Amino acid sequence: MILACLDTVAFVKRRRKAVIAACILLALFFLSPVLFRKYRVPLVSHGSVVVVATRPFVLPWSDNEFSVYVGESKAFSLWGDSFDCPLLIYPFADGKRFLCIDDDDTSVLVFMVDLNRSATNAAQLPLWPPNDYLRNYMAYRMTHVVTETRGIVRLPTYSEVQETSRNLASLTEGEIDNISFPFVDLGIYRSYASKERLLSELDPHRQSAWP
Repeated sequence: MILACLDTVAFVKRRRKAVIAACILLALFFLSPVLFRKYRVPLVSHGSVVVVATRPFVLPWSDNEFSVYVGESKAFSLWGDSFDCPLLIYPFADGKRFLCIDDDDTSVLVFMVDLNRSATNAAQLPLWPPNDYLRNYMAYRMTHVVTETRGIVRLPTYSEVQETSRNLASLTEGEIDNISFPFVDLGIYRSYASKERLLSELDPHRQSAWP
């Protein structure tokens, strides 16, 4: 009789521990999109970290501000939410120019944030993208994506697109993931734009807003 009671008590204790463990795991599962999200990304050019991009500690379905800091100073920010976000922010070695590939929900935009004092919006030949409609569309939409900046927002030159393409092509998928924000981030699961997709957005003959 005593042994039976002891077995019952031990069973209840084991069951209680199992229930507590299950509750903890369940809580971590539901909180992981907040607790384990990727909030900080080093922006790398030619193997060196140029600047750092961050996003605030908010719920994943809330509006986000993806901010790029040069030192302690915010250089610019990009707007995003659960459907729109920057897929890649590529810094040039001078630390003054940043090529952004941004999923704008209905299109994928490619534009530059240029912090150089001499920066202008004047087009340089050869034009990229070559399609006039696409150029005008990107020029219009990119001003809605950049929420604040110390520089100007402009379309990239053909040479800037080519340089970014060459450097991305030299990286592995894992290396690109390390320097990118995921477009799906559930904490325990993340999904990034593939290397192939990013390169397709920089196609020298791109004709569509959604390649």
